[in-house]
Amino acid sequence: MSWEDLLDEAEGAWHEGRHHDALQACDRAAMQGEDARYFAAMMRGDILLELGDAAGALSSFESVADPDVADPDVDLSRGVAMFELGRLAEAENALRSALRGDTNLAEAHYTLGLIAELQGSGAEAEHFRQARRLDAELYTPRPQLAREAFESIVEEALGGLPASVADAVRNIPVLVAELPHPEDLRLSDPPLSPRALGLFVGTPPGKAGAFDAPPVEQATILLFKRNLERACQDKDELVREVTLTVIHEVGHALGLSEAELEERGLQ
Repeated sequence: MSWEDLLDEAEGAWHEGRHHDALQACDRAAMQGEDARYFAAMMRGDILLELGDAAGALSSFESVADPDVADPDVDLSRGVAMFELGRLAEAENALRSALRGDTNLAEAHYTLGLIAELQGSGAEAEHFRQARRLDAELYTPRPQLAREAFESIVEEALGGLPASVADAVRNIPVLVAELPHPEDLRLSDPPLSPRALGLFVGTPPGKAGAFDAPPVEQATILLFKRNLERACQDKDELVREVTLTVIHEVGHALGLSEAELEERGLQ
C-alpha cells in the first residue's frame, strides 16, 4: 500500500475509535519516505493528543519540526501539545510563531485566549473574538453562569452521587474555582491539562501515618467552573459532567491510578 492509502486507513480507524490500529498504520506509512514521515507524524500526534498523551504527541510533532524552516502547522500542533502539558510560555511562543506564518489559524487564536485567561493578562477577549471570526461553529461562546447558579448545579450533582462516593465526599470539601492555577498544573504528575474539569489536592483521607506531620493542605476537590461550562451544552449535561468529575476525583482521593479508575468505571 502507498503511504497515502495507509494514512487513509489510519484516519478511518481513528474515526472508528480504533486508536491502536490507527497508530500502527501511521507507523507503517512513516517508513515510506520524508513526505510520508511528516504526514504520519502529524496524524500520530493528533491521535495521541486525543488519547490524552500530550507528551507523546509533542514528541511526534517535534520529530518533524525543522528549526530552519517555518511551518505554521507544526508550530500550531506543538503549541497545543505544550499547552496541554501546562508549559504555557513555550506554548505561547509556538502559537505566535504559527500565526506569523498563517494568521487564519483559529485554534492558535483560541488557545492563546485560554493562555491569556489563565495568566490573567486580559488579552483573552480579542483572541477568542478572532477564533470565532475564523470558525464561528467550533468556537461559539458558552454562556457563563452566575456563581450562585453554578453552585446550585454542583449541589444537585452532589445530591445524586452513588452512596459509596457520597460517603467519601462527606470528608472531602468540594469547592468551585474559576480556572486551574498554573502552579497546580505544573505540580501534577503527570502534568494536568489546563482544560481539566476538576482536581484533587491535599493528602487523601487515611493516607497519613500516625507519626506524619499534619498535612499542609486539607484534602479538597476543586471544580473548574469555566472549563465545565465550556465542556457542556446545557444544564442537564453540566449536572452529569460535575457528577462524573467528582466521582473521578474521589477515585484519585482514594489513591486509585488512572488504569484502576477506568477498570472501575470512574473515568
